[in-house]
Amino acid sequence: MIKKLATERIWVVCPYCKAKNTIYDDTANCHGVFLKCTRGCKREFELVIKNGKQIIKTVCP
Repeated sequence: MIKKLATERIWVVCPYCKAKNTIYDDTANCHGVFLKCTRGCKREFELVIKNGKQIIKTVCP
């Protein structure tokens, strides 16, 4: 498997208030990481990244 080089950095966006939270690069993959919005709404959400794209999942309504 050939490793892909990172070409851009992307902000994680809160699915509730759309505030920028953290930065990841376009080669990232993750799941099971829970973040708390530090800017607007202070709500918790799961960070899921597949193939460098953020998948929006909410924990509680």
